[in-house]
Amino acid sequence: MALGPPRRVIALALLAAAACGCRKSGDPVEEAVRSLARSASARDASAVVSLLSPSFQAADGASRADVEREIRRLFSAYTAVDVRIADLVVDRFPDFALAKFRVEFRGTVRPVGGLESLLPPSARYRFELRFKPPGAGAKIENAFWEELR
Repeated sequence: MALGPPRRVIALALLAAAACGCRKSGDPVEEAVRSLARSASARDASAVVSLLSPSFQAADGASRADVEREIRRLFSAYTAVDVRIADLVVDRFPDFALAKFRVEFRGTVRPVGGLESLLPPSARYRFELRFKPPGAGAKIENAFWEELR
């Protein structure tokens, strides 16, 4: 689903922070998602991008480099972010794993240059992240999201 630039940035940030509410399970895919959340909470764009495969591509065509640029911009635009996850399900296949979940985002936009009128303080999305390989060393290969109204 194509989203406008501010919503796309939020969705990419949610990709980075997707698992704040996951329970500890020892599952490599869930652990990779939790690592994304920790990295996003620390506003560490490099750590977030390190969890994307070199060939990463979002459903809207964004590459790994596109995501890195947008996440860096987003981390500088928000002073605080709170992400909640619900309904996490990981489906396993021989060559990949598919993590599906809903995300609720809330953030405090930096009061600079009218950013608060451009970026939303809250949003809800449904995500699907495709991880390869499906076990240890899993990296995000593809990402799909859609905004929930």
